[in-house]
Amino acid sequence: MQIAVIWTGVLIAGIVALSSYSDDRLYTAFAAIAGAAIALVSLEHLFSRKSKDTVRQQIYVSTGTVTILGVMTLIALVR
Repeated sequence: MQIAVIWTGVLIAGIVALSSYSDDRLYTAFAAIAGAAIALVSLEHLFSRKSKDTVRQQIYVSTGTVTILGVMTLIALVR
């Protein structure tokens, strides 16, 4: 569930960045979004009592985030 919430946040933030920025600012925003998504998973596991599946969740979030932002990069390049 938390992974889907993070992916949704990445999608929303990516759409906002895509509609607000262009050129280097857009790609800087995408990098910040990707870093924030991975940091959220790390912080959640830092403060939670259970450390089960930490690496698996980080891989899922990273893969989904890169996929979402990759598609948005293609959209930006086509525009």
